[in-house]
Amino acid sequence: MENKSSETRSSTQSVDILIIGGGPAGSTAGAWLGQQNYKTLICEKEKFPRFHIGESLLPNGNRILQKIGVWEKIQQAGFIEKHGAEFTLPDRSCSVRNIFANGLVKGLEQTYQVERSRFDEILLNHAAASGCEVRQRTIVSQTIHTENGWSILTKNLDTGAEQTVLSRWIIDASGRNCMMGRNLGLEKETIPYPGRFAVFNHFKGFARAEGKEGGDIIILRLQDAWFWAIPISQTVTSIGVVAQKGARISGKETYEEFFWRKVQESPFLSESLSEASPLDDYRIESDYCFSYETYGNDQTLLTGDAASFIDPVFSSGVYLALESGFLAAETVAKQLRRKNKKVSPKLYTHYTKSMKDRIGVMRRLIESYYDNRSFEVFMFPLPRLKLPRAINSILAGCSNPPFNVRWRFWLFRKICARHMKKPIIPSIHWKSFSEKSKVMTNKA
Repeated sequence: MENKSSETRSSTQSVDILIIGGGPAGSTAGAWLGQQNYKTLICEKEKFPRFHIGESLLPNGNRILQKIGVWEKIQQAGFIEKHGAEFTLPDRSCSVRNIFANGLVKGLEQTYQVERSRFDEILLNHAAASGCEVRQRTIVSQTIHTENGWSILTKNLDTGAEQTVLSRWIIDASGRNCMMGRNLGLEKETIPYPGRFAVFNHFKGFARAEGKEGGDIIILRLQDAWFWAIPISQTVTSIGVVAQKGARISGKETYEEFFWRKVQESPFLSESLSEASPLDDYRIESDYCFSYETYGNDQTLLTGDAASFIDPVFSSGVYLALESGFLAAETVAKQLRRKNKKVSPKLYTHYTKSMKDRIGVMRRLIESYYDNRSFEVFMFPLPRLKLPRAINSILAGCSNPPFNVRWRFWLFRKICARHMKKPIIPSIHWKSFSEKSKVMTNKA
């Protein structure tokens, strides 16, 4: 073995920052750091383009894409324009369209629905064009903390070539693999949400509305589950159902059968999908809700899904990945510019708090959505005091809201809490939808 080929012989490289993962968080961090002339390396285990779920952007993420200089490329990619989000009941007897332009915060009027394989590839290519070295099909197989940072063993999955990378910092954008969270032994936060799973596919031929409304995400609520419908091209729509674990008929029902059983509970979905064709196998995600107690330690910062993922309902995943990737890059760069190279614990505390405050805003809205009584407040919004306009701003990704949004959101949540104790808004009669579903299924 002494005559090991040059392809697999280990070598050593030094960088300022090594980024694990080339998704939106990693590419955002890599692009900005490369533009600031920091020696940065992204190791991405996949070969792009590759499939990924989470196709709906939020307008507040646009400013991050603008800051790293990729926004014009996104605009020119031909993605579907997204101007709002529509919440609806199974039979569409009641629908509420939240239009971003009607929010209280200016500049959050529109964004895009994206095919993630193309969107992520644009971001990763932009990181490379910005001066960040990108290695695809490359994994981080070992990390050792040193006096000056990290000694990291990388491996090319195609050639088997290994290399030791000496890096002053690590930004973990490894997604739900949570590589550095596990390696550092970080504690996870207890989030009191029930276990949930999602079943989804891409469909051709799903009926859409005309005009701007045709680009909206549709969020259709059942009593015990909900569907998304996201147009990701002129002909393809991403459709998925989210439910609590245990919702399938135990031992009998496949995930695909569960998907179609829940479709039958909605006359609208049944009709819209009657002529549609699935384009792939049905995919499943489960137990996705988690968060670490801290998002940083030992010259490492966690970003995107490697730090936390709460719920897909308001499409905050990509936005929070962009936000955390940019904030992590800024945080690391600020530390590297300091004459005193010793890292204060306050750096990790500040970064964690900044992200958790943003995530917390989305969490509070999510919690209101999942409660059947609070959901009625969504469906019968009170126009007084511009409360719907404040909710529009948060749905657009305004996760660090100004005071005029913050106090209205506080009042919205108080109304939800009041309604849960004593109804002040019309009730949704979920049983009637179940009865209609049974009649429709029997006719079929």
